[in-house]
Amino acid sequence: MQKYFISISIFCFSFFISNAQVSENDAILTISDQVVLANEFVRVYNKNLNLVQDASQKDLDSYLELFINYKLKLVEAKKLDYDKDPTYLKEFKSYKNQLTDAYLTDKKVTDALVREAYERTNTEVKAQHILILFDEVETDTLEAYSKIEKLRQRFINEDFESLKKELHNGKSVFVEDLGYFSAFKMVYNFESAAYSTKVGEVSSPFRTRFGFHVVKVLEKRKSKGQVEVAHIMITNKQKDSTLVPKDRIQELHRLLLQGEDFSELAKQFSDDKSSSSLGGKLKPFKSGQINSEIFENIAFGLTKNENISQPIQTKFGWHILKLIDYKSVESFESLKPELETQVGKDSRSQLVKAKMLEQLLVDYQLSKQNPNISNIESNLSFNSTQNVWEFSDNFDTTQPFLTIQNKTYGSQDFLEYLNKNQRAVKENWPTNVIVKKQYASFLEQSVFQYKRDNLENENQEFAHIINEYREGLLLFELMQDKIWDGAKNDSIGLQNFYDENKPNYVWPDRIEGSVARSSDSKYIKKVLKYWKNNRTNQEIDEALNTSQQNVIFSNGELEIGHSALPPSFEFKAGLSKVIKENVNYYVVNVTELKPSTQKTFEEAKGQLISDYQTELELKWIQELRSKYTFKVNQDVLSKVKLLISN
Repeated sequence: MQKYFISISIFCFSFFISNAQVSENDAILTISDQVVLANEFVRVYNKNLNLVQDASQKDLDSYLELFINYKLKLVEAKKLDYDKDPTYLKEFKSYKNQLTDAYLTDKKVTDALVREAYERTNTEVKAQHILILFDEVETDTLEAYSKIEKLRQRFINEDFESLKKELHNGKSVFVEDLGYFSAFKMVYNFESAAYSTKVGEVSSPFRTRFGFHVVKVLEKRKSKGQVEVAHIMITNKQKDSTLVPKDRIQELHRLLLQGEDFSELAKQFSDDKSSSSLGGKLKPFKSGQINSEIFENIAFGLTKNENISQPIQTKFGWHILKLIDYKSVESFESLKPELETQVGKDSRSQLVKAKMLEQLLVDYQLSKQNPNISNIESNLSFNSTQNVWEFSDNFDTTQPFLTIQNKTYGSQDFLEYLNKNQRAVKENWPTNVIVKKQYASFLEQSVFQYKRDNLENENQEFAHIINEYREGLLLFELMQDKIWDGAKNDSIGLQNFYDENKPNYVWPDRIEGSVARSSDSKYIKKVLKYWKNNRTNQEIDEALNTSQQNVIFSNGELEIGHSALPPSFEFKAGLSKVIKENVNYYVVNVTELKPSTQKTFEEAKGQLISDYQTELELKWIQELRSKYTFKVNQDVLSKVKLLISN
């Protein structure tokens, strides 16, 4: 919590300064020869203006003193090499990588894909397809495309089952009934083709990483949502030849109708061992996730009133289903975080990355084509003995191969990339294909790495956030060692501080007992009567709070002024009279008075450590102010005051 407060609440930034009043180079402060610009101070001040509760901290002069203290602590942290500590560096690197990832994406494309995914989640498509599987190097893609074009015409005019029987071989040609599916169940290109094709029509040929497809859309329907069921299954094939699956499932169904427990019957008799130990419970599923249309239809057809199905038969056996829970499709706002995660993991993420790469190539004035590629290809060969790629002896590897702004990669860098990523290519690919594909990958990796390395220089918002965390984490580590842990571990100093400040650590007047409160005086009068007759609070609660909460009790040790006590309560033992405060009535049963006493060291320790930490910090800040020189530029401060006042 302390780290969060330092890094987020104190040192965030909100907006830019008008250059007409305060220039970018105006320094408001110099600390130990380090210049602090006015725009940094104004960003910090304006962000914290709405966060601080102490009115004095909103005064600009007072806030400047806090800002100086903060900067002095940072100077001290660097003087003590906290910024070189391996633990600090590791944590900062981890955070920076996470933040950088968030900036290396095209938000507009991502948002559009998330919204599209939600719309598709609301609709289920039932489809069939034909796939011509191919390897883009080994296969003649023109021939494959021509073949799928011809099959499309047959798909339009001929019977699906006949086509499947004739064409499907499970190796190069697939003719499949896909059932129902929605977003994220297929690769994105396939999903998009299915959703854009009208019911009853066959799509134009399209390509995925598997090959060429055509898809026929049979039906589109509103999504059924998500259902959770339990089932009892008796398989069609039984080791016991005397057991008839249909008779057994009907017998179990009769037992359920007679009131037998579904979970216990599933544990005893279900042949689905993956779920029987759980009382037959299955994981929640959506349409298309169960490989049985009848099972799925029965599951979604169950209601709270009729939550147990009739026996049904699937290709797996006989089943009885029990409804556990059903959820319709949630709102976009509810599903948005989950959809964003799925988009990031799905093949859609490649679209986002491609769009970002496209923009970066424009920003860095680069082309996907490299003029040096042909020279690389003609001088490259594979040494099968050493299992490495090599350049010819007369090839000049010192020549620049790729330049991104001020970063230059040589031919040797690309050669090393080729050898490190040999798993990405197939042995039978020709050299020109390998070089082309690996260069595309090398270019993408290099461009994104350059962006990562230079993001702090290119993006001011990122620079502000990352510096906020860098300094906040640094200050946390220093405060942890110097003040927070220092106070806890300084047993002698803590004891001396307690001895010097004992009047600050006392118990106030307290009572031991009970307080009863009600908005109706008649119930409080009954409580008073019950207490006079030595009835316990539990007995009174059971007597008066049968159908609704008429009386509220507060028990234990209560300080005078506690919110449970009426303000006009008199500090004395025994039963009080009925006390009316505003719309409430009270009666207090005091079993013991505990007058103000001195807290022991142990009793005061929590507050004592906090106060001692504050004391240590105040002394430490004075030491820092004496140790390091600092100077405020009054002219710039005046300009800042004028800017903020407006």
